[in-house]
Amino acid sequence: MIGQNVAISERKDMAHPDATLRVRLGTRDTHYRSQLIPAATVMRYFADCSSELGLRQSGRTGLLAAYEGAEFLKPLHVGDFIEIRATVVSRGQRSRRVNLEAWRYTYAGEWDATDRRSDIVEPLELVARATMVSVTPRTTP
Repeated sequence: MIGQNVAISERKDMAHPDATLRVRLGTRDTHYRSQLIPAATVMRYFADCSSELGLRQSGRTGLLAAYEGAEFLKPLHVGDFIEIRATVVSRGQRSRRVNLEAWRYTYAGEWDATDRRSDIVEPLELVARATMVSVTPRTTP
């Protein structure tokens, strides 16, 4: 499991991620009236960042084999800015294990049509984390 007995901000493997993805969460990312972002949206961004990591390291995106664990620590809302960080933990012949984290940069809060401001988050908030295993299909000669 991710970060056992170690505070997430102290983990050295995520201090310099292998790939990052920054996004602003918009209305297209939700289907709830409260403008709450579903966990599936975060998982989609985890997969996108893992694809970037694969392209950077081997020129191939790889295929999702498994999530070994996923934790959603804080709710996200439309208007939040987040950064997804991916770091390779281990690598095999055709697979790689990747730690993923989602950090909040700005907090938009609950939806309110009269007040649309966002607050800067200092320090950044860890909102989700997961470990995924990705495989690369064999290439035929």
